[in-house]
Amino acid sequence: MDLLKQLESKMQTLVQQRNQLKDELDALKAAGATGDREIQSLKARLEEVMAEKTSLEKDREAVKEQVVSILRALEALG
Repeated sequence: MDLLKQLESKMQTLVQQRNQLKDELDALKAAGATGDREIQSLKARLEEVMAEKTSLEKDREAVKEQVVSILRALEALG
């Protein structure tokens, strides 16, 4: 009878450990899904920033050309 009680106790311990590990796995999966969403959000923001950077670079080149044009006009006058 003692052996059965020991086996039952061991079985309960193992079931508790399994349940704990399952809970930990579920928590890790949930955290991973949250991390994936955050990564996707950061990638989208990076794309937006890169597009804005490209636009600003084009604007800078246009201003640069205007400054060169103005300087040439001033040199021609003077």
